[in-house]
Amino acid sequence: MSLILTDNKAGTVEHSLSISEEGNEYVIRLRDHSLPLVAEFQNGIKVGEGFYTNEDLAEALLHAQNLSVFKTPILPRGCISYLESTFKTYCFFEVPSHRRTVFYHDAVIDDVPFPNLIFGYELRSRTDRFEICKVFVGALEKGLTNEESEVYFYPYTNVDRTYEVCLGSSQLPQITRISQLSTVPEVFFNSQNSDCYYGHANGSGLTYRELLEKVKGKEFLDNYLKTTGLTLADWISGLTSLS
Repeated sequence: MSLILTDNKAGTVEHSLSISEEGNEYVIRLRDHSLPLVAEFQNGIKVGEGFYTNEDLAEALLHAQNLSVFKTPILPRGCISYLESTFKTYCFFEVPSHRRTVFYHDAVIDDVPFPNLIFGYELRSRTDRFEICKVFVGALEKGLTNEESEVYFYPYTNVDRTYEVCLGSSQLPQITRISQLSTVPEVFFNSQNSDCYYGHANGSGLTYRELLEKVKGKEFLDNYLKTTGLTLADWISGLTSLS
């Protein structure tokens, strides 16, 4: 590919881009106030020419570069980030605030509110399935989620300071499609809760049982959330850069 500069009759500069391929040559002439003119030569003999729009010309050049396209699989509802590397895949999606039953030791406590949550899954691809290696959970305030949204610690139990979920004896399912991740949070929500990792979880000043009794039947108060000091973009970046 070469760039040729020639002078036209009016004394202005004309730019021509010469492209050679399999014995054929295409010369593109670009002039002010004119559509690109493309001439085709075979063995030095012009066999045709025509004017093309800038859009058509750009599309033809891009196709000639054989540019690869990254295509994601069907993603879970609420997915906000999906990353693939040679050995690992990460998927992050939002679960809106809601109320549900919590299992705390031997107690069953109904109508417990949860704030907006962000779940992250680290997976390894096997021949015909995905293995879930780690699960991460953080909390978000109400409102529109974007890269600058502040991430908070999960306000209850069973999630450590690195945001990784402790599932105890609960078994994570193996999945064959990334979209199936949308059902996996149910394993976390239906797991037995203890007091593990509760000390750093929120700013309420209450024990876990006291907090559950105070908030059940209501909306979760965002002022109970304890900040991680990270934006959503930084939170995801930190988790996906872990070895």
